[in-house]
Amino acid sequence: MEDLSVSNTMVLTFFFAEHVHEEEVLNEIIRMAFSICSDMKRILLFLPNTNPLFAPLLGNFDPVPLNDGIDAMNVTIGAFCAARGDFMTEMTVRPAMVEDHDDLVPVFKAQKEDAESYGEFFLANMIQSEDEQNKALVAEANGRAMGLLVLTSDVQLSELQKKFELEAYDFMVQNYSEEATSVHDEHVKRVARMRAEHAERIETARKEARAIVQEEFEQYLAERQEEEEENEEEEEGKSPEQVEEERKAKEEADNAERMKQIAEAEEYAVMEVGDFVEDPEPGVNLDLLESNAFFVTLFCLDPVYDCQVDKLLQPAFDLFPDKEYLIMTVPHKAKKSSLMRHFIPVKEKLGGNFSHALYLCHRASLLGPMAITPATPDDRAELLDFLEEDPERDAYTDVLDGKAPGSTVYVARVIGQVAAVARVRRSSAPGTYSKFYELDSFIDSGHYGGDEHLDVENILVNPIFTRSTPGMLKQIMCMSGTCCAYCLLHPLVPIPEYLDFLTILRMRRLQDARFPPDIDPARTGLTTDLKMPPGPPALLHTNFRLLMQPKKDVDTRIVVIGSSDAALSLVEGLVSVPYLTFHRITLVAPGGLPGRLPRFRHDRLNYFDKELLWHGVAGKCGVVEGSLVGLDRQGSTVSVDLDGSGGGVTTIQYDHLVLAPGLRDTFVDSMTMGGEG
Repeated sequence: MEDLSVSNTMVLTFFFAEHVHEEEVLNEIIRMAFSICSDMKRILLFLPNTNPLFAPLLGNFDPVPLNDGIDAMNVTIGAFCAARGDFMTEMTVRPAMVEDHDDLVPVFKAQKEDAESYGEFFLANMIQSEDEQNKALVAEANGRAMGLLVLTSDVQLSELQKKFELEAYDFMVQNYSEEATSVHDEHVKRVARMRAEHAERIETARKEARAIVQEEFEQYLAERQEEEEENEEEEEGKSPEQVEEERKAKEEADNAERMKQIAEAEEYAVMEVGDFVEDPEPGVNLDLLESNAFFVTLFCLDPVYDCQVDKLLQPAFDLFPDKEYLIMTVPHKAKKSSLMRHFIPVKEKLGGNFSHALYLCHRASLLGPMAITPATPDDRAELLDFLEEDPERDAYTDVLDGKAPGSTVYVARVIGQVAAVARVRRSSAPGTYSKFYELDSFIDSGHYGGDEHLDVENILVNPIFTRSTPGMLKQIMCMSGTCCAYCLLHPLVPIPEYLDFLTILRMRRLQDARFPPDIDPARTGLTTDLKMPPGPPALLHTNFRLLMQPKKDVDTRIVVIGSSDAALSLVEGLVSVPYLTFHRITLVAPGGLPGRLPRFRHDRLNYFDKELLWHGVAGKCGVVEGSLVGLDRQGSTVSVDLDGSGGGVTTIQYDHLVLAPGLRDTFVDSMTMGGEG
């Protein structure tokens, strides 16, 4: 069996149905499993050899033959397989033809509410207008066109580069790294040259100042010498020793005065030249570099084949072999297509206010599933090169050196290149998590042993493989024999985009002091004197069930004004939804999020200090420190005065605006009891 891995294989462990319909039910369940889990290629079933395959399994699973050289007498377990191709019609991809128009129109109209406004032969015209820059692909099944993907390389990237944070993707231009290195090296040389010229000017100014002082001082000494020669009679009666002593004293005083005047003159000369001011390093002129991206202009696909949408991507990249990025822009409130689950959302800059959300897909992300292996000392060089200046670099090397017992480093590779690394250990604190966080909303602690929990101490992923992170963690959980994973983040630390698939667990309002009667403390590891983790940190969680239910991306722009209890509660509720990922929540408040409660506020009874310190809001939404100074309802924008950041007033666009600044008690304020202290 080829290409067998945890990332593309499921195992049937239990099935029950009414006897009359059991075969049809199992067949439909397998079809649904393949539809939902688009990465899965097969479902395996294992039975003892003493139990022959029986209905309804007999009609849905085929036996897997033993490998050559394996003695059947030594094998007590039989393996059976249900392959995707046996349950679903395989979709093929080919260049589009004008004749596909009639097949595609119903699909297009079903997915576009305003399809009629495009014209009767819109699709045919798009297909017919193909050239070197514009291409079209068709997804075909059973001899009919079931989907259309239209692409173009005629893309103007300047506006996207201004509005979105694309530096991690080399601004989607070719040879950016080389050009950036060249610009940096040239800047360093120019600064070194200018610094040397500045130092030379200072040295010249010092020499000139020193020479002027020397000349003036010598003239002064000569004039004084003439005066002393005219008054030689005053020194009559002094011994030679006294005369010599006075001469030396004068000489020392003269030298001291000379050095003082020289130092003052040099200091003044240096001030005249001024300090060296280094010019800021210029950026790369992106307009001079060739685009490294092509664009999806139209996509539609029969929902029946959504699970095979990934088959369109590689042929799309093959049409543009010199491009590395495929990009899509979608309206913020539009329904997401199946194609977008293979695309990475790009963060918008503050005040960017672009009309669409931007998603991209890198060519390398299609190279196949990640190969996950535990790291060994032989991997040190690759790990250090991948981690570069990451602050967790030393922690990884400590694991490789055996200085961190209990921790394991896993390396994810794509075609032999390191794409991600993770540092994990078996969790010793599942009882702590159950006591202080609402973990029981997602798992029943009684069903898991103390050794089935995994702590993710750190994980670092190449941004282009962000969508592969859930599969990576799933493989690590299988290899470590665990079922649940946790990730602790320090308070107010932003949550990386590649961890968006994890679910934030809320803190419990009141911690239980006793065990529930149906939980065995010896099995779960619960104790009554568990201490709250320091911080306390934000706790992220996932398990196999959540990993099988990918989150949906939500790009609706939500702007919340204020950091009151109501505002924080609203945002916390949004970011902790286990099946949604909100990419564009912005909270605006003077001073940002509160770090502690005021000394006295009769209206603050919901959050306590530790909750405010922990708040997962800081990690999952954009926090803008500023004050609302303007509201344009018609244009759906708010104007925010950025506090103390020198940014002035910026404009933020919204789809939904929430005003929750909280209450103010003027009497308490007048007594200076409402502020922090």
